[in-house]
This record gives sequence, C-alpha cells and structure tokens, in this order.
Amino acid sequence: MIFYDESSIMFESEEHYSFYVEKAGQLHADVYLKALIYTVGICHDTRSRWARFYDEAARTIKPEVITEGWQTGTTVKLTRLAFQLFTDGTPTALSFDENDKQTEDFSECSRYSVSDIFCCGFAPFFVEAVKLRYPEYFSRRNVYTESQRIADQLRDKK
Repeated sequence: MIFYDESSIMFESEEHYSFYVEKAGQLHADVYLKALIYTVGICHDTRSRWARFYDEAARTIKPEVITEGWQTGTTVKLTRLAFQLFTDGTPTALSFDENDKQTEDFSECSRYSVSDIFCCGFAPFFVEAVKLRYPEYFSRRNVYTESQRIADQLRDKK
C-alpha cells in the first residue's frame, strides 16, 4: 500500500537516512524542504553536493546545479524532481535570445514529465519523495485492499 507514515519511509541507504534526518532537523524542514532533502539525499553524487543544490542561509534552491558537468542522466532526473517538489512548478518555456527577443523553448519543460523523470532505478524512492511532499493525500483511510477482497469472498461463501 502506498500510505504516508514517516516512520516507514524507505531509504536508499544508511547514508541517505542519516543525511535526511540531520538536514531535516537542522533546517526545521517543512514538507517542501523535506522532499528536497530526501530527493537530493538519494544518491551519493547529489548528497555530497548538497550545498550546490540549496542555499541554507537564503533558504532557496540553486537552479544552475542542473547544468554542472558532474550531472549524469540519472542525477539530472533526480534534480528535476527535487526542484519540482520544492517549488511546485517547472521551468518556464520562455527564454530570451542574445537580442533580448522572447522565444519559446519547450525542450526543458518536456523533460519534467513523469515518464521522463521516473524511468530510472530511483523510481521507488521518487514515490517516497512525493509522499513526503504530499502527506495529506497519502493518509491511511478506508481503501479496498487485496486482503479485504479475500475476507469478503470468505464471508460470502458462508
């Protein structure tokens, strides 16, 4: 079942867990920042560069990290999701050329689709990040589960 229970969050490693607990506590994280910390913490390459992602004093992300040379296809996906969960948005499709003429470029926006971001080995952890960001939508409630279906079938046979 996909429910939110902070005590049962799945972590990629002990280092991921320690990073999350330390940063979330140190920064008095709200759900936006918890999702950012968790997502950046999934991978050693991003976790070790936390300061490249987030300015703790200004409490803002650093979008330029996405273009740094160390980024891989997978870490870029992780970065996009982390920033999307933190800002609740995607980059603009509007840009300006060398003459300050406004142009439309949807290429970066299209890279924020669920299929583009989740197509990697970190997908299970990405779901956990979404649960951290939106705990109110993953609360326990009455849902029809496989065990409930089996119980209903057994009861109906009596």
